[in-house]
Amino acid sequence: MNPRRRPTRLTRTALATLALALGAAACSGGGGSPDSGGPAKGAPKAQVRAVSIGAAAESKGPAKELPGAKPGGTATVLERADFNHLDPARVYVSHEQTAELLISRQLTTYKQEGDHTTLVGDLATDTGTSPDGGKTWTFTLKDGLKYEDGSPITAQDVKYGIERSFAKEITGGPTWIQEWLVGNADFRSAYDGPYGGRELDAIKTPDARTITFALPAPRGDFPFAVAMHTSTPVPRAKDTKLEYDKHPFSSGPYKISAREIDKSMTMVRNEHWDPNTDVVRHAYPDQWKFEFGASNQQINERLIAANGGDRTAMTFRVAVGREVAQQVLTTPDLKARTADAATPYTEYFEINNRRQTNPKVRQALIAAFPKEQVRQIMGGPAYGEFATTLMGPTVLGFEPFDLAGVPNTGDIAKAKQLLAESGTPNPTIVYAYNQTPLWEQVSVTIVQALQQAGFKVVPQPINDKSYYTEIGRVDNKYDLYWAGWGADWPSAATVLPAKFDGRKIIDDGSVYSLYNNPAMSTEMDRITAMSDVVAAGKEWSNLEKKIMAESPVVPFVYRRQLTLYGPGLGGVRVGFIGSTYPIDVWVK
Repeated sequence: MNPRRRPTRLTRTALATLALALGAAACSGGGGSPDSGGPAKGAPKAQVRAVSIGAAAESKGPAKELPGAKPGGTATVLERADFNHLDPARVYVSHEQTAELLISRQLTTYKQEGDHTTLVGDLATDTGTSPDGGKTWTFTLKDGLKYEDGSPITAQDVKYGIERSFAKEITGGPTWIQEWLVGNADFRSAYDGPYGGRELDAIKTPDARTITFALPAPRGDFPFAVAMHTSTPVPRAKDTKLEYDKHPFSSGPYKISAREIDKSMTMVRNEHWDPNTDVVRHAYPDQWKFEFGASNQQINERLIAANGGDRTAMTFRVAVGREVAQQVLTTPDLKARTADAATPYTEYFEINNRRQTNPKVRQALIAAFPKEQVRQIMGGPAYGEFATTLMGPTVLGFEPFDLAGVPNTGDIAKAKQLLAESGTPNPTIVYAYNQTPLWEQVSVTIVQALQQAGFKVVPQPINDKSYYTEIGRVDNKYDLYWAGWGADWPSAATVLPAKFDGRKIIDDGSVYSLYNNPAMSTEMDRITAMSDVVAAGKEWSNLEKKIMAESPVVPFVYRRQLTLYGPGLGGVRVGFIGSTYPIDVWVK
C-alpha cells in the first residue's frame, strides 16, 4: 500500500489509546473568556469523546451537508472586545482560534460528528506519513487550494508561514512545532526566522505540493501539532510582519473586507475557496459581521430580544450570565437556542512564582482563596466543577487529587497559620484583574478574603483587550491573576510543559505563573519521549502531584460553555476548542 495513504504504526497506536479516553480538547492562551458568566444550574461532567486519526478518504471534501441548511444571508458575531491577534502565527486564545476557522486553513484539522472527533487532512490529502517512527513527516497538499486573490497555496507558503513564527516580532502563538523542529525550547536561539534571509533546513519543499519535516526526535503526535494555526500558509509577498495581525491574507472560505479596530469587522466570501477541498467548513452565510464593545450582559440581552440583525447573531465566547440564566433556562424557546457543553479548560488563578518565592505564602493564597464565592458570582455550579488539579478530566492520565485539603469557601485560619510560618504574616499582593463589571465584583470578593487572612492586597485592573499580553510579560508586576488552559490535543504533554516548563518562559508565552523547576522540566522531557501513551499518562499524573506540591497556582474550575444565539441561525454548536463554532452555521 502507498505509504502516503495511511499513518505510521506509532500514530495508530497513540490514537487508538486516545480514542479510549478523552474529551475534545484544544488550547488557549487564556482558556476561553476572562469575563464569561455561567448559568445557575448544575454543571455536567466533562464529556468523554473518542478522538481518532482518519484515513485519507475522510480528508476529502466537501463537508457533509447538514439537514435544513441553506446558503446565503448575513450572520453576526457579538463580542466584548476585538481580537488581539488574527495573525495565525500569533493566535492562541480560543475565540481568536474560532475566528481563524473562517479565514485560514492548516495542514490538518478536526472533523466532529456527534461525540466523535477525527483528525483529518485540511490543506493536506491526509494526516501525514512517517517512514521512521515519527522523526520525519511528509504531507501532500490537495489540488485546487487558493488564496483570496486566486493564487495557488503552495508547500513553500506553509514552510514560510512556519518560519516566520520563529521571528522575535511574531509572538503569542503555540510553539510545539518550532521547538520540535530545532530540538530546543529556546527555539529562536537556533533559528530567528526568515526576515534575515535564512531558511529553516528542517523543512523541505521539493515541489509545490510536498512538504517534509525532519525532527531531531520522534514525535508521534506531530499530525496534531500541525492542526494548530502555526501551519497556516503565508505567501512571502503578503507578509506585512506586525501589520499582518490587522488583515491576514485568507486561505479559508472568507476574507476580511472591512475592519475598524475595536469596533467592527466584516468577512465576505473568498470566491476562490473550493468546498471540494474542504471536509469541515460549510461556509453557508454570504458574510459575517462582527461587532465589538458591548458588555457580556448587553450581548446576552440582545440575543434574548433578537431584534433586527440580532435575530441572526451569535457569540464565540460570551457565556449566558447569571443575570439572565434563570430566564434562559426556564423559557423553552430561549433554552432551545443555546449551545451547551463541557470544555477542555481548567481555570487557575496564577501566582507569580518569581515574585512570590516563599512556598508558604503561595500555600496561604490557596488556603484563603474563596472559590465558592467567586464561582457564585461567575454564575454558580454550571460555570464549572471546582478544580484541585492542574490537568483537566479530558486529558489522558487525569487523576483527581487535592493536596491543599481546604474547603472551597476558603480556610482563613489555615491561611493565617501558613503566613505565620512563612515569616511574613502580612505580605503585599498585587492582584491583577480584567477591567470589566463582572471582574470588578470578583475582585471585591477576592480582596476581602485575602485581607482577612492577613494579606495586604493592591487591586490592579487591566484593559480587557490587552489582558493576556499584560499578564504574559515576564517582568509583569503582578502577584495573582486569572488564566486558563486546555490541552491542544488530548495529551498531558500539551498541558504541563505548556504551563510549567520553565524553559518556556518568554514574553507572551503560556507559563503565566513563571514557575521554573529544572528537575520538573527534565522529567517532562523523559515522559514526552515515552511511546506508550497510557504509561506516559500515569507518569504525567505523578509529575503533576510533584508540581502541585510546590503550590504554583490556585486551581479554580473545570469549565463549561453555554451560549445563546439568535432564532434565525441553525448549526450553532460548541466546538473542539471549547468555543461556539461558526463552521456549520446557516441563516434560516
